[in-house]
Amino acid sequence: MKYYQIGCKYQSSEQIGKKSGMIFHEEEKTLILINRDEPPLRQRFTAMHELGHFLLGHLGEIPFSRSEEECRPAEEQAADKFAIDMLAPACVLWGMKIRTAEEIAVLCNISPEAARFRAERMKILYERERFLSHPLEKRVYLQFLPFIRHNRK
Repeated sequence: MKYYQIGCKYQSSEQIGKKSGMIFHEEEKTLILINRDEPPLRQRFTAMHELGHFLLGHLGEIPFSRSEEECRPAEEQAADKFAIDMLAPACVLWGMKIRTAEEIAVLCNISPEAARFRAERMKILYERERFLSHPLEKRVYLQFLPFIRHNRK
């Protein structure tokens, strides 16, 4: 978040309105608010989800402030995909021969729900044998290669 000059603040359920998180721009600063009452695994996913909204251009021009109701379902799905791609990169899981939701949850420190979502997508990718087909995916794989070699099953 520091790279993008986005701050993160933890707030209680009462302060954030029972949401997992939100992103907004105020007084020349972009902030991601995270619900501190949720489990740490959920907090990580929420932070990455909100960063996804920012980087995917869902927020419009600065200054921005949108309620959850103003986000379209497609934007929410894209932000979820961004989060899972960042927290559990498919090429790394493939390189480590990881297939189950349980293995993904432990390795990537994500919730069982997020791991199940990733495992379902990995099943499709394994069937298609579509790994390292994009230059960015190759770069991610190469950056993680020492980790993959050290921790491969």
